[in-house]
Amino acid sequence: MDRYLEPIKIAIITFPFIAAIFTVPFLIFQYKKYGYVNKIRLVIVYSLLLFLINAYYLVILPLPNIESIHPLKKYITEYMQLIPFTFIFDFLKETKVQLNEPSTYLIILKERAFLQVILNVMLLMPLGVYCRYYFRKSLGKTVLITFLISLFFEITQITGLYGIYEAPYRLFDVDDLMLNTFGGMIGYLLAPKITYFLPGSDKFDVGIDLKNMQVGFIRRSVGAGIDILINFTIITIFNNLVVSVVALLLYYIILPYITNGITLGKLIVRIRIKGSRERVTFKEILKRNGILFFIISIQLVLSFIAPVFVVAYNLTILCYILYKTIKNDKILFYERISGTKNVIVCNEKDVLKEKNINLQKINSLNEVILHR
Repeated sequence: MDRYLEPIKIAIITFPFIAAIFTVPFLIFQYKKYGYVNKIRLVIVYSLLLFLINAYYLVILPLPNIESIHPLKKYITEYMQLIPFTFIFDFLKETKVQLNEPSTYLIILKERAFLQVILNVMLLMPLGVYCRYYFRKSLGKTVLITFLISLFFEITQITGLYGIYEAPYRLFDVDDLMLNTFGGMIGYLLAPKITYFLPGSDKFDVGIDLKNMQVGFIRRSVGAGIDILINFTIITIFNNLVVSVVALLLYYIILPYITNGITLGKLIVRIRIKGSRERVTFKEILKRNGILFFIISIQLVLSFIAPVFVVAYNLTILCYILYKTIKNDKILFYERISGTKNVIVCNEKDVLKEKNINLQKINSLNEVILHR
């Protein structure tokens, strides 16, 4: 059993690091597709990621020493077990259970062949649950997806971890394919019982009003990070002070004025700057981003004086943002001064959804009036 517990421990340890790499692409996808990040969807997707890491590690770990693996067989098929239902014969050959002696029945729970079958069935069972509940796939598509994931695992083994090893260190087993796929099918059938306490995945976005939703600091940070990366690349390529200043002015002042408050970073996370009117003015953008440039310039000046001042300065800004987060106030001081704020860019699908929500509210109100 330790052989199976060790990969799970490693998966739990490495999960935060893999999740950190996965986070920004995940957030961008959520912002682009849904316009916001749903907390239930967030938990489900990250639990799916943890499950996939566990399943993969159970397949490849423990890793043998590279020097200990040598190609001992001539043909790749010699590393394959291609006879279906061999696990039944393995079980019958190894088991100490005797049908005429009920006292031996519990022994089966400790036998390698039996445990191997159970674990192979359970390996991708959660995937069947995810396919039905979250992705809303049919039974046929769930079976196909589970089969392909299992096939990927078997290919991983037969290729010696994609060529890292000179030869396979585990067999390609057709029984594993069958049992993994069967497990996915069972997961699909059990999904309604397992997820009965959760809202349907098609109900996650019901009642969400993107127009009046505040833009959080994480979303703004992702967009700002993309903008900074773009400008840093331009500055590095040209390596010229005049060109750098002109590029910054064009990007942060002229571009958002032309596009009504949108930069490339904001476009990716679906937000824009909004002023007192629907169209942001040049004065509002100049005031807003001028204050931001002033804040950044103070940091640059402090870096020439002493690094400790930069640390203190950044900590002050961090504490201010933390204070605003606790107060649930997403409007920062430079936004109040300039009369601007970040808003979510709604597409046609969001507008249609909002109309449906309003229609549902009207219908509900009419029903209440009629029943009085």
